Amino acid sequence: MDTDLTSVTLQHMMHRLSPNVRRAWNHRVDEMRLEPRIIFDYELLYVEKGELTIRLAEETIVAEPGCIILFKPGKEHEFYSSRGECWMPHIHFDVLYYDDYEQVPINFKNRNDCSKEELAWLRPDILGEVFKFPDVFRIGNHAEVHKTLMQIIHAYERRDAESPLLQKSLVLRIIYLLLKGMKAKENVHLVQHQRAMEQAVTYMMEHYNETVPLESLSKIACLSVFHFSRVFKQTFDLTPHQFQIRYRIEKSKELMMFNRLSLSSIAEKVGYSNVYSFSKAFKQLEGVSPREFLRTYSRITES
Repeated sequence: MDTDLTSVTLQHMMHRLSPNVRRAWNHRVDEMRLEPRIIFDYELLYVEKGELTIRLAEETIVAEPGCIILFKPGKEHEFYSSRGECWMPHIHFDVLYYDDYEQVPINFKNRNDCSKEELAWLRPDILGEVFKFPDVFRIGNHAEVHKTLMQIIHAYERRDAESPLLQKSLVLRIIYLLLKGMKAKENVHLVQHQRAMEQAVTYMMEHYNETVPLESLSKIACLSVFHFSRVFKQTFDLTPHQFQIRYRIEKSKELMMFNRLSLSSIAEKVGYSNVYSFSKAFKQLEGVSPREFLRTYSRITES
């Protein structure tokens, strides 16, 4: 894989993720110390009990219960000390598939002691550079991360034929939970209005073929029009109008693929007054006209 991540977007990388768990361990010790080292992959550690003093490159942190630590490829770290019995469920994993996946060991040496061949195992830091993940997470949904982490550990320990697929899906869930936790921490008010936004967006989806005024949506959410619009955009990364257009276009694609209807009928069913307005919105979002989409889909189904 090309390790130049400067031009890779988050949306593009989310489609490429294919995690593999190298090791999963429900680690519990009375005292925790670890000499300086680097690792070639990622390690995600959840502090369930106890307290850890850890050096991450030049920074020293104290990790308490609920704290999540992401050790990144090639970043030196060491465990200075601990306090109390330490429960530290953790996993080692890659976020992309690599042909040498099974050859890469868990490393316990510092960079200077690693051979050139060993350093070639270093993975690019996708989660840090593209997803902007920090080394330490202190997020409100940490309990969900812990629950999912334990599910990965149990799947890893079972080692049945299907467990790699389950582990892969659970790592993706953890990445999703970390993203959502970061977003909620940056915008605390989003958590307060989460239920209201879900009610408003459900109403929009149920009435996608109608003109739904912002005033009506803001009343459902019990917010002012200005406040509703701002919170909606921060929650879904789209304005209410953009969300409705996107949902209408997705519904129109379903109708084109599974029904023998004219484009005029489809336009009417998804809330457009005429086929021209529908075609313009479709092309702006999809990059092709509805007729071009239909031709492409027909070629695929006929081949």
